[in-house]
Amino acid sequence: MTVIQRLSDAKEVDGALQRAKDEAERQISLMRGIAVDVIGDDRNVVVGVNGSVARREVTSGSDVDLFFLVRNGDFERAKDTQSAFREKLREAGIKMPAHDGVFENPLLVEDLLQKIGGEADTNEFTTRRMLFLLEGEWLHNPDGFREVRIDLISNYVDNEIDDRKLCRYLLNDIIRYWRTICVDFEQKTAEGAKPRAIRLIKLRFARMMLYFGGVAAICKTMDMPAAEKRETLRQVFAIPPIDRLKDVFGVTETRPVLAAYATFLNSLNDANIRGQLSLAGRSGMDTNEYSELVEVAREFRSALETLIVGPDSRHRDIASALLL
Repeated sequence: MTVIQRLSDAKEVDGALQRAKDEAERQISLMRGIAVDVIGDDRNVVVGVNGSVARREVTSGSDVDLFFLVRNGDFERAKDTQSAFREKLREAGIKMPAHDGVFENPLLVEDLLQKIGGEADTNEFTTRRMLFLLEGEWLHNPDGFREVRIDLISNYVDNEIDDRKLCRYLLNDIIRYWRTICVDFEQKTAEGAKPRAIRLIKLRFARMMLYFGGVAAICKTMDMPAAEKRETLRQVFAIPPIDRLKDVFGVTETRPVLAAYATFLNSLNDANIRGQLSLAGRSGMDTNEYSELVEVAREFRSALETLIVGPDSRHRDIASALLL
């Protein structure tokens, strides 16, 4: 007996993606309004959101991953502002994540920009930098947010890069982040009580979409001068990964990818399916829900591979860079 609903019809696929996007836009609009009330015109703080809300992929179980960036080092004031903002969001019915994550405390803008590689670039800095770049969306201080993204891109793409060259420095950091996620998954789910099935399904869909959205952005910059590469990256990173793939590879070409991804989002939006995937430890991996979504995940990965290495692909150079 089939448990999940496979979406293949274009209207069904587009409908599922649009519902997730509409709810994300509603939450972003609500949070921006609350930010105005709580933070006012303070330009020393940049507030944004990562995760499913930023990617416009909200389902019924989604929470909100906030981040605070600080200029001039006033951490105590930023912490107070962050606490007040979080409380107002809870009062408004916004689901907040658990405490003690990598975004628990504000971060200096300089740390986000400068600690790329080396011993100082811990998992926390890598995570915050990559998520800001690949999926971040502003909630307060859009000009400040835009400036940080421009500066970060400039640190990866300088004027010395040749038109024909890939933005390999950035690509390598994106690849490194993806591999780190995959390796860390095992450590984070090693304890028996933590639900493994839903985390693995999210890894194989949402995290992979995030990674591939970064690869797509690099594809977009081929055969461009350095300044144009930087501006193109800024523009492409400002749109959700789903729209990014359609922009870079074409709507028709991405249909198989989007059908699998819409099936994933539609399934997570079903409380019964999500409940089965969230069973403690490995129990969720013994369910029909998990088995069926694993099969869809294989199709999703195969469709992504086709975009890069398929017979009609125009992106052989980046396919080679992903290997070597």
